[in-house]
Amino acid sequence: MAGTAKAIEKPTKSLDALGSDIMHLRFQYWYRYLTTYGETIAKAKPQFASFKEKVMNPAELTYREVAVGAVCGLQVYGAFTVGTMLGRKSIIGYNEGKKAHH
Repeated sequence: MAGTAKAIEKPTKSLDALGSDIMHLRFQYWYRYLTTYGETIAKAKPQFASFKEKVMNPAELTYREVAVGAVCGLQVYGAFTVGTMLGRKSIIGYNEGKKAHH
């Protein structure tokens, strides 16, 4: 941490040079993202086929797969609930006594 503080105190690059480096890295990121998109889709197709087969035949699911699905579902529900609480800025419902701003 001390090394980071010293690097901030005495910069070695100008802001223009840092901006140029950031733009170069952004371009590199997006170039890689777009050029490997086809590979990503090709790798995802077998996984999706496996998922689709399991959904079409629910009687063949193991207890472990059902448990993993339930845990994942609870995590998604929990994230949704936390997001809802953050969005309305309250843990318990909406404040009905206060008039809306619109």
